[in-house]
Amino acid sequence: MHFLSTLSYWISLTDLSVIISIFKLKNVGNVILLHCFELQHFHQVQKMFIENNMRVSVSHINDISAHNWLYQYSRLGVIVDTSCNLWETSFSAFHEPFQSPLSWILKSDNFSKTKDILSQYPIEFNSDVNVLLNRSGSYKIYDSYNKRYNRKDSFILSEIGYWDGNLSLLTKRNKQLTGVRLQLTVVYPDPISNITFNHFLNLHKKSQIDSLHKLKFFTLMMYLRDMYNFTYNLQRTASWGYLHNGSFDGLVGALQRKESDIGGTSVFFRKDRSEVIDYVAETWGSRICFIFRHPKHPGGSFAIYARPLVNAVWYSTVGLLLFIGAFLYGLLKLNTFLRLGGSEDTTPSLTALFVFSALGQQGMSIHRGSTAVKITIFITFMFTLTLYQYYNAMLVSTLLREPPKTIRTLTELLNSNLKIGVEDVVYNRDYLKHTTDPVAKSLYRQKVLTARENNFYPPIKGMELVKSGGFAFHVDTIIAYPIMRWSLTESEICEVQEVYMIPPQKMGAILQKRSPYKEHVSLGIRKMLETGVMSRLKAIWDEAKPPCIRTPDTRAFSVDIQEFSTALILLGIGNILALTVLVIENIVFRASKNSKFIAEMPTLKKPSF
Repeated sequence: MHFLSTLSYWISLTDLSVIISIFKLKNVGNVILLHCFELQHFHQVQKMFIENNMRVSVSHINDISAHNWLYQYSRLGVIVDTSCNLWETSFSAFHEPFQSPLSWILKSDNFSKTKDILSQYPIEFNSDVNVLLNRSGSYKIYDSYNKRYNRKDSFILSEIGYWDGNLSLLTKRNKQLTGVRLQLTVVYPDPISNITFNHFLNLHKKSQIDSLHKLKFFTLMMYLRDMYNFTYNLQRTASWGYLHNGSFDGLVGALQRKESDIGGTSVFFRKDRSEVIDYVAETWGSRICFIFRHPKHPGGSFAIYARPLVNAVWYSTVGLLLFIGAFLYGLLKLNTFLRLGGSEDTTPSLTALFVFSALGQQGMSIHRGSTAVKITIFITFMFTLTLYQYYNAMLVSTLLREPPKTIRTLTELLNSNLKIGVEDVVYNRDYLKHTTDPVAKSLYRQKVLTARENNFYPPIKGMELVKSGGFAFHVDTIIAYPIMRWSLTESEICEVQEVYMIPPQKMGAILQKRSPYKEHVSLGIRKMLETGVMSRLKAIWDEAKPPCIRTPDTRAFSVDIQEFSTALILLGIGNILALTVLVIENIVFRASKNSKFIAEMPTLKKPSF
């Protein structure tokens, strides 16, 4: 019995030597040894690990408990003897037994039985589970994983090395996903007619509308397919994934429920999404903004005539003219009093008409017998001449020069006279409903969704309204720029201004939480970024902003009827007021004439018979 015990001891030490060699190659520094027999030489086992700079914890398979605290280590090795009864229960001691940082070595004497048991567990492609098989003094080492769990014939147990005194081991698994069929979900909310979705995505022609990089990211996925040799089942959804009643819809929801393996569309980086899915790589940036033709006069037609002078100058000018009128009225009254019986007109209306005639550079007949009156009239005309010349020059230059861009922020856009529209797509509606930006919330309540208006439009309709002027449309620039190029004239393109409500941000590729394909997608996208493939895709699919080309046509400015309308309105009001006063004067005159005629009529006497 002592001989057999010693023989078993040396065989176990040989096993441990092979295992230690494997762990050293994998840079594992902490080990858990699970067994079901009496370790009579525990000190010798511990010594072997210590000599190889490894710390070891030894536990009986029936006495193990949760080892979650051990996840503080970057790599953690676990040794299990499959000759023990119910050895597979050791997997339950760990929260996620087949995820990093765990590296398993299962010592087996029955290859087929061990394979049957392992095939029942979700050992993913990125798991590190090796089987050590003793064959007459030499050892064979096998790697185990599922191409896709719960699929028939998906479990793989392949030989990756051997030990016959020296270790020969493939430390890196073949990254090819040959035979793996993945579920790929693509977001495309726009309707598609007369063509299948798969055929539409694989068309090689340039699409006019590719909002949020939907189509070119699918092209990126096809490059990954060719790189790793996997196949896919295509699914379509209309939403990127937004939280409703505690769960996500769309793409993120499909990944959360494990209905999809890879996101076929990149999404915005959001904290709530990161809790249920993994972002693996940054892709392209997205620019969504308000696009509008900047009005020549944002304050309206009336502002054209008020802009040459600031409010303080306007107030000072009006005050000075009132003072001149009152002073002149006083002089005329005093002059009439001193002349004793003068018949000249000295009513307030005379001085008011004089002030207006001076402003319009028109003369007016007025008694100038007094030197003081002459000086007042002369100074008044000098003042109004200077004001008239300056005001006219500023007014003409304002109408004919290129207008300055005064709407540069969301607040200025809210306070302008522009109407507002938003592209009718789910991410815009979600942002406007849940944003904490007070300006964006006011914009939504006052100009987007009101009691009378619902200003959500498809891209073509929204850009048509932008072309008409006086309208700002919130849209992805990838959509807007191609429409601008073929619908707007060169002068209209030069008037285009952009204001951001949603700051420009990057988008990311997403997978299931702790997906076994995370390394594939991450390395594949980064490799395509380094080699320029992603830049090429962006250059093919995304159209740059149409340039503003300065030509004689774009530099020619003219005054339209809207800018001239204020003067016409004033003229019309004056004519109506004059006509009204004329009618009233005629009525009063006729009434007073009739009453005077009745008062002077002789009393008629009755005839006597």
